[in-house]
Amino acid sequence: MSQSADKTTPESPPVPPVFLVEMALRLRRFLLRAADAVVPPYVALLDRFFGAATTMLLHSAAELRIADLLAKDPLTAAEIAARCKTDPALTERLLRALVGIGVFARSEDGKYRNNRVAQGLRTGVPGSVRGFVEFFGIPEIVDAWQDLPNVLRHGGVGFQRVHGRGVWEWLATSKVGADSFVEGMSSMTEEVSSSIAAAYPFDEVKKICDVGGGVGIVLAAALRRHPHLSALLFDEEAMLEKAPEHLRKRGVLDRVELAPGSFFGSIPRGADAYILKTVLHNWNDEDACTILRNVRAAMEPGHRLLVADFVGGPDAVTTLIPFMDIAGMLIYSGRERTEKEMALLFEATGFRFRRLIPLPAGQAIFEGIAVA
Repeated sequence: MSQSADKTTPESPPVPPVFLVEMALRLRRFLLRAADAVVPPYVALLDRFFGAATTMLLHSAAELRIADLLAKDPLTAAEIAARCKTDPALTERLLRALVGIGVFARSEDGKYRNNRVAQGLRTGVPGSVRGFVEFFGIPEIVDAWQDLPNVLRHGGVGFQRVHGRGVWEWLATSKVGADSFVEGMSSMTEEVSSSIAAAYPFDEVKKICDVGGGVGIVLAAALRRHPHLSALLFDEEAMLEKAPEHLRKRGVLDRVELAPGSFFGSIPRGADAYILKTVLHNWNDEDACTILRNVRAAMEPGHRLLVADFVGGPDAVTTLIPFMDIAGMLIYSGRERTEKEMALLFEATGFRFRRLIPLPAGQAIFEGIAVA
């Protein structure tokens, strides 16, 4: 039996219509602003200036994996504390605060359970952001956010100034940081991968190369939807070691060639479409141009470049986009880019910007064509 016919292969998730997702996000933003309009200004600010407290409440829940403990049955704070090896009374106070901000629910018998929002803190379920919730509460990351006033006055990257090294160097030495970052990136990529596979006309290409593609989440979605495709998966060797298991489970391993390397070096030739999924937003314009030039060096004129990323600008449909933009400024030295800003990067590196294909939740495929 071929891998593609393996009955254990997971089904592809349904693809949500972009306009419905955007409508829901805009409605949510409208209702939040409407609520702010009818309460005193200080009330509207209270939830916001306690943002650091919210971050740490959620980080603690993610680190302790409380939502995983509550996945089957409700538990008391004492039962949760016993499993987490934490103080029962203090754990009760943590849980009450989390219930207060709409994460978890408490029954009359004193037991806590997952509500709809808390499902996003479970490990390995669709829609989970547990990894990023843990990542953005790690002390080294929080310290970088505290450097925002200095960055605004003097420029530079907060993480570099505070810790004396870049975030990528730190991640290479921090297992907790690296594991939570990879989990966060993977879960967010899983959410949009089916939309990428459905939105782009992959029937017009034969072979795709995912540059910095991790374990091959986007590739697997594209290959499953388009049986004629073959692929190259290009990333650091440490990431590629985990790729075969992911690709095998999705029945596409026999159609993927693994190619180790860095996008700051030589990129393999042989594909007629190259994709970068949330890669460029981690880098400043100079580094982003270096990556794009390296990709262009592997391509022939007419080949396609697909940059799947958030769409920056003043009319973002979700607060995630401006927040990620500031995170780029403080942590990675990256940024979220508008259609015009991305087009300028393309034009500077050997591509003609062709079009923007919307994806759910403020993301899009920026398509470029390699020029002579």
